[in-house]
Amino acid sequence: MLKNRLIIAGLVICLVLAAMPAVLSAASSQSQEISLSGGQQSTAPVTLGKSMSTTAVTNNIATKYWLELKAYPSSNTRSLWLYAGNGWRCLSNPSENIETSVQNAFANPDIFQVKVWYSGQKIVGLTVVTK
Repeated sequence: MLKNRLIIAGLVICLVLAAMPAVLSAASSQSQEISLSGGQQSTAPVTLGKSMSTTAVTNNIATKYWLELKAYPSSNTRSLWLYAGNGWRCLSNPSENIETSVQNAFANPDIFQVKVWYSGQKIVGLTVVTK
């Protein structure tokens, strides 16, 4: 019962993260190019105005995680780091529900996996899905 609630909570949070402005602004251009390479999806506008700048959003499966329980130096924000696409990706100030969902996914790797959407080192979305 608790596992089902955690899965549902994780999915709801992922839907909220998917609606983040960074993802929407990258996808809201009038003309888009979607390219598939090596099983990864990348979305970026074909043409950019002079004042616009954008970075492609890529997704991959996370294979490792690192949760900062106390930020150092103290002026920094707590972060969740996920290793995806041959590099560490950061989510600043993750909620307790996100932390719990990711930890449960890595504690049960035969059942769950964490899919990450990122732009550079910044995580713009993530989901915990069953295999």
